[in-house]
Amino acid sequence: MSQAFTPRVVQGLGPRIEAVCARLLDAVADQDRFDLVDALAYPLPIIVIAELLGVPAEEHRLFQEWASVLFGGDQLGEAPDMADLERALEAIAPTVREMNGYMLDHIRARRAAPGDDLTSRLIAAEVDGVRLTDQEMVGFVALLLVAGHITTTALLGNAVVTFDLHPGTDAALRADPARIPAAVEEVLRWLPPFPELGRRVTRPVVLGGHEIPADAMLMTHLGAANRDPARFDNPDVLDPSRDPNPHLTFGHGIHFCFGAPLARLEARIALHMLHKRFRILTVPSYEDIAFQNPAVIIGVRHLPVEVRRP
Repeated sequence: MSQAFTPRVVQGLGPRIEAVCARLLDAVADQDRFDLVDALAYPLPIIVIAELLGVPAEEHRLFQEWASVLFGGDQLGEAPDMADLERALEAIAPTVREMNGYMLDHIRARRAAPGDDLTSRLIAAEVDGVRLTDQEMVGFVALLLVAGHITTTALLGNAVVTFDLHPGTDAALRADPARIPAAVEEVLRWLPPFPELGRRVTRPVVLGGHEIPADAMLMTHLGAANRDPARFDNPDVLDPSRDPNPHLTFGHGIHFCFGAPLARLEARIALHMLHKRFRILTVPSYEDIAFQNPAVIIGVRHLPVEVRRP
């Protein structure tokens, strides 16, 4: 996979991300209030990842429907039990089948007629003479399309909310745009979109004094790790200039998020362009914000903002 999704590929997307941002913000150029999620935080990453994979970006409403079903958590409470999880898995199964079928058709079409996109590069990539089969690729491509945009949507919304809730933060970033990358990392530490991840134990291990057998499932809480006082000074304080910032929001080791460089680049460019376009950007009413189910993802579904231009 790493042969096809390289840092060079991601960095080359910078001008395209800027162009998409500009077009999306042009669409709300005459509005003093708009929903930041609908206007920018959702369409930006889905357009970018769709173009990267070579799937039609104009079908983004379909992709949004998939993400809404997979990550909406409508079948779950905030503290789901196993019965809730089983019902949720049963409810999303048709969407998973539809999504995988769509991706399988796309992969087969690219195999027959390769293009200049990530899917075509995945088809061509090989290690020791071995290439990926269509079935091996389908889950990965689907994951990139859906998880690869919903997380960046959450990151952008979380950043705007976090900066609004901490007076002076947004003004400091506007005065010194070079501080935006560090501020993005702190938002990732502060509000990880996926605070919990499941991991299966590959061998017996003793963890925290508990014996855990092989093949057991653990839920690791990244949100707690990101507030560990043994790793972070004043962990419950938002510090946009925190350095170093060894948060685990993108995972670690072999599970490190493949799309981390893209998510970071999109967030940095989007925040920089928001600052260029709007002299002031605030959240006028927190009662009007619609949040995601925190048992599934930390983020906002709708984020009405008020802006003033230069």
